[in-house]
Amino acid sequence: MKNNDFLKNYIQLQTDIMYQEVIETEAATIPLCNIYDSSFFNYAQVDKLISEEQLEEIESILKQKNRMPALYFENREDLQILKNFLSDKGYQQSWEDSWMFHDGQDIDPTRFDQVKKVANDQDLEVFQTTFDSCYQEKDPQNPYGTLGDYLKTSERAWIDHHKTNRVEYFIVYKKNTPVAVASLTNFANIGYISNVGSLRSVRGEGFGKVASLYCVVKSFQNQNQVTALATEDGDYPNEFYTRIGFETKFSAVGYTKQ
Repeated sequence: MKNNDFLKNYIQLQTDIMYQEVIETEAATIPLCNIYDSSFFNYAQVDKLISEEQLEEIESILKQKNRMPALYFENREDLQILKNFLSDKGYQQSWEDSWMFHDGQDIDPTRFDQVKKVANDQDLEVFQTTFDSCYQEKDPQNPYGTLGDYLKTSERAWIDHHKTNRVEYFIVYKKNTPVAVASLTNFANIGYISNVGSLRSVRGEGFGKVASLYCVVKSFQNQNQVTALATEDGDYPNEFYTRIGFETKFSAVGYTKQ
């Protein structure tokens, strides 16, 4: 699967979860989120140099949706010309995603009996409470801060999609205590891992690793062609996933107009 095809399939994967609308133009695929106005969730994905007219069309669509002009594309050498074009138009790089993949090999399943799949509303409540507790301010291993309204998004995603197994949530237990969580979204031959977290009180005991690698194995059992997640280079999560067998296949950058 080519990297740009992966990014397009990722948009499909997140449609009706993070993205409520997707607009196709000649030059771009534009996913839009009704819940958050951040450029992380509202941008134009492109894969080649675009014309001034195409850029104006993209900007018009995003402005009509009260969103900041933003473009997202693979960070590869032949698109340096696109970066230069955008810089001339008042854009600058705002973020860079490191897309990390696991081949499913050499995974030790010894502790997988500590994992429980969320199967009902009671399990979902446990998941949500644990998930929320895993993400706190001033946590050196968490660059994202508290979850806030995202908890509502995660709850709705499970309610809407768990019956088809498009969305699967997992809880890792230490004896009878829930201490870690992870999510797996299955769509367009991609297994996308997200929402991984562990309580600070059990850090270093391998529960985040168990949660993550369980999702990898489950993804390939679901017949996904690739299993991936996204981090930012230099953050703790990127270092963590590298240690447990994920490899960065490519990066993608977001450019916004200031």
